[in-house]
Amino acid sequence: FLQIVYLVVVLGAWSVMFAHGYPWITASTYVSDYHKWNGYVVFLLCMSSYRYASIVSPGYITEKTLAKYDHYPYDNLLFVPNRICPTVGIPRLARSKYDRVTKVHIARFDHFCGWLNQAIGEENYRYFLWFLLVHVLMCVYGARVSYLLFYGDILEKDLLNATFYDVATGQEVKADWLVVAQYMFRSRFTMAANLLLMVVMSAVLGSFLGWHVWIASRGMTTNESFKWSDVKRWHKQEKKRYEEALKNGLPVGDDNLPPTTSSSSDIVSDNDVGCVGPTAIKSQSTVSSSNESPEKNDAPIMDPGPFPKNIYDKGFVENWKEVLFPRSLRKDALDRWRNSFQRMGQKVEKEIIADKPKAS
Repeated sequence: FLQIVYLVVVLGAWSVMFAHGYPWITASTYVSDYHKWNGYVVFLLCMSSYRYASIVSPGYITEKTLAKYDHYPYDNLLFVPNRICPTVGIPRLARSKYDRVTKVHIARFDHFCGWLNQAIGEENYRYFLWFLLVHVLMCVYGARVSYLLFYGDILEKDLLNATFYDVATGQEVKADWLVVAQYMFRSRFTMAANLLLMVVMSAVLGSFLGWHVWIASRGMTTNESFKWSDVKRWHKQEKKRYEEALKNGLPVGDDNLPPTTSSSSDIVSDNDVGCVGPTAIKSQSTVSSSNESPEKNDAPIMDPGPFPKNIYDKGFVENWKEVLFPRSLRKDALDRWRNSFQRMGQKVEKEIIADKPKAS
């Protein structure tokens, strides 16, 4: 559904620009004709980035591709080893997640994008960022050109010194920016609506792109960022319990209580993740739930210690290398995957030989 909405909005906005904006550019002395050719290039980039981001595989983990994507260590907090996915029956690799929409395990899962109808993971995250960047630049550029068209028209017609008449009363109205803006909006409604849309979407998409740049620079995915929010709530809650216990003279443990000593499922949630965050209600058993008071927590009172570190944060440069050059597409991962296929083939061959009936 969201794909249809996207196409209607984007193609509709471009139709308005081609039908009304381009003739206006031709007639305008304030906007050069080369912007029309730039528009064709931007349109092609827009459509191609959308198409590519929606068809490139995010990195599907199956029994046959486990070796290709098994390259991240477990942190024993967000991702715990020796766990089997109950749905598809394969090991749950670190940083991966089962996507209930596509019904496949996704390597370094970020989120499911309804606008692309595609899961975003290790192998297509870079194309998703490119898609966002192209659309931000498209909206900013389109808003700028549209603004120049309106501004040039105002100057050419000297509208700030013109006399306007109130349709309802017939009285003369002195021109100011508000009056001129109302006049331009009514006289060129479709282009004005297009300009407003591009301004709003520049801010929205720009903020969304900024969010992804920020978490990628810190070695996180959208999925992991919300898990870290759970850990932060857990740490804050346990710290508060510990400090209140000391204040009230209650018995406390002598050692720190790292989150790895607790059940990971009691600290972090495993909800579906969409473009704007988790799309499911958290489990009632989640300790980090904001509705659970410290008094109802029966866990041992111990100092939670320092806030745990993100082991996947390798620094700005290395983090972006993993985004732009995914580990699963590097030579060592492909060689490991190829070798696993050879071992699987040898195993199958031995089983076939073992099952053959002996000649009498």
